Amino acid sequence: MTQESPVPNNESTTLCGACGGECCRTRPGIEAPGRFLATPDPAGALCDLLASGLWVLDTHYGVPYDPGKGERGDPDRIILYPRPATRAEQGAGSICAIPGAGECVFLRDDGCALSFADRPRACQALEPTAGFECSSSWSRFDAARAWLPHQETVAAALDRLGRGRPLP
Repeated sequence: MTQESPVPNNESTTLCGACGGECCRTRPGIEAPGRFLATPDPAGALCDLLASGLWVLDTHYGVPYDPGKGERGDPDRIILYPRPATRAEQGAGSICAIPGAGECVFLRDDGCALSFADRPRACQALEPTAGFECSSSWSRFDAARAWLPHQETVAAALDRLGRGRPLP
């Protein structure tokens, strides 16, 4: 599936192998809406991923904003966005994120099971460093901003799964 703006492959199997995938052990990356919007049926594509048991919906509380740009937030708004499940979430059979750190279902002994092109946007944007203090140029705030206008797509996917909007 395509992303809205492809991220150059910055993967470093040497650095990630030495680290053991610490990022992947504690916080699965978040996917951008472009992956789904590029399909003929965005809600169906999201529904299929959630039904696979390999993906969940995570929750962001409040709308990120920049007061310097005159933006206003909404602290009561809940934004849902997809990310790979943790092993615990997959074991629980939930499509909703379970609080707490956990290992991504796609992490293997030899690295990520997904090709770079199929990884979530936050994983693609991860910048590995020799000091193992990796960072991502695409954050939870970026994900919340990107998914805010697409909450109807998320709701439609949940409807197709026979579930209402999950409570966090």
